[in-house]
Amino acid sequence: MKFFILLALFGAAFGQNLRAEVDQLLPFLNMDEVRTIYQRYVQTDAQVGEIWSFLQSAETDAAWRVLISTPELQEISAWTEVRGVSIRDYLNGIAAMLGLTPITRSVNARSPASRSWNAMMDEIRAVTDLEGAEALARTFIANPASEFGELYRMTQARRAGFTRVIEHPDVTRFSAQLRAFGVDVDQIITRFRNFFGWN
Repeated sequence: MKFFILLALFGAAFGQNLRAEVDQLLPFLNMDEVRTIYQRYVQTDAQVGEIWSFLQSAETDAAWRVLISTPELQEISAWTEVRGVSIRDYLNGIAAMLGLTPITRSVNARSPASRSWNAMMDEIRAVTDLEGAEALARTFIANPASEFGELYRMTQARRAGFTRVIEHPDVTRFSAQLRAFGVDVDQIITRFRNFFGWN
């Protein structure tokens, strides 16, 4: 009996499925608190509200469609779905939080919103542990039996497709507008590229 318990523990530690691995990563991100901070800023800060309005524009919707229609993302999403992890639900959650439904309101490209946006992002960084999440993710990646590691390698191998997304005209227009608002798009892209070793 002790042998079976040890075997089960060994299997749990070295051959976890993707759902279990993602469940271990999620507490580092503290998404409920992130949503609360984001919603508070959108509702109470006019400058962040202006960025939120832009995120509901047709321009944002065009960039979003480029991302979600990418064959590489669709392939990875299908792979995760059969393992109990829905990238589609995660992306739809982000879309809902950011209000990615187009609206007709015009957007002023020259905004002092970066100060408020940066304050909001400082609060979000304070309640998340990205370094801890990345450290745990790296342990999964190093384990050949890890499905998260397999997902990482699948994504890493699709660099060309994701690079096309970043360089797509709709996405570059969207990124330029976010930069005009003071959002550090380049830091986000750099962090993403560094994680996947796409330097």
